[in-house]
Amino acid sequence: MKNYEIKNRKFLIRPYSYINSSLFSVSVRILVLLMVQVLMLFLTKSYSSVFIILVSVLASVAAELSWSKITLSSPLANHSILVSIVQGLIAGLLVPATYPLIPVFLVVFFTMILTKYFFGGYAYAWVNPAVFSVIVLWIIGSEFFPPFMVTFDTLALRNPSLSLIESGAFALSKFDSSVTEFFNNTVFALFKVSVPEGYVSLFWDNHSIIPAFRFNFITLISSVFFLSENSIDMIIPGAFLFIYALLVRLISPFFYNGLLFQGDILLALLTSGTLFCAFFLINAYGTVPFSIGGKFIYAAFVAVTMFFVAGCGTSSSGMIFTVVIANLISIIIQQFESYFERKKLHKKLTSLKKQNEAALQDI
Repeated sequence: MKNYEIKNRKFLIRPYSYINSSLFSVSVRILVLLMVQVLMLFLTKSYSSVFIILVSVLASVAAELSWSKITLSSPLANHSILVSIVQGLIAGLLVPATYPLIPVFLVVFFTMILTKYFFGGYAYAWVNPAVFSVIVLWIIGSEFFPPFMVTFDTLALRNPSLSLIESGAFALSKFDSSVTEFFNNTVFALFKVSVPEGYVSLFWDNHSIIPAFRFNFITLISSVFFLSENSIDMIIPGAFLFIYALLVRLISPFFYNGLLFQGDILLALLTSGTLFCAFFLINAYGTVPFSIGGKFIYAAFVAVTMFFVAGCGTSSSGMIFTVVIANLISIIIQQFESYFERKKLHKKLTSLKKQNEAALQDI
């Protein structure tokens, strides 16, 4: 029996195991998933967006190398090069394809250095460096960001997204008709409903000039991979999407005299980079609360902010401002979390002290 136990005993080389995914492993997964989006840009011949992403990555890496020289630190420490590549990719994906390349390089370069100077690095930053770079780009060149595609009159319709599709605002993919017909004859036929052409294209590629907003299907598949690998906590993106969709469905019609409780959820979720924001931005390291209650409060605040800043869809910049505003409120939530944790710890220490005093008296 003893020999059997020794034979089947497993010995680990590493004495410790991570409870959660490390920064390195999460960064690798994000990099792989973002590269799928870049590959889609290649396949759709969106070369201007690819060049912007490349310039953004080069600027982010150059900022990391420059910061390493200034601080006399190793550029390989804490996987900083890998993280800088990821940050450059995210920033590039959030920039419109029509934006000039030189300003993109300069803004990303100096913004990344400033965020390191003020916040001490990516893991310690309370604001997402990539999003902050895009906000600076928006401030100096807002004309390159597309305006809202919907008006109050459009939103008052039953299905604003269908109206935009029929007007040609969203280009239809070649396979849209055949895929729509397939689902109408199989899945939707079971519920005796049908879906008009255009929604498949909106879900697959809405042809936004901002790459991060385009491939909703790819983003959704990426989120499934993220969740299966325990790379992100489902509480924040799940609560955010649910509350935001609820606000769009129930509350939004009151603002533009639309059909009561008939807000267009698909338009809200498949435009404005909503899915990209949910799975790649609002869960960034250092910018989120750590308690379950804090995460729910944070997600609710992000949803409400998204609703009032980005509206019901087709916003080009509402998402990035939402993330920065949410990062600010996260600081307050984290301060309350720290206060309650200290209070809880003090209570436990006081209780332990009383128990020890009682034990000494008994002796």
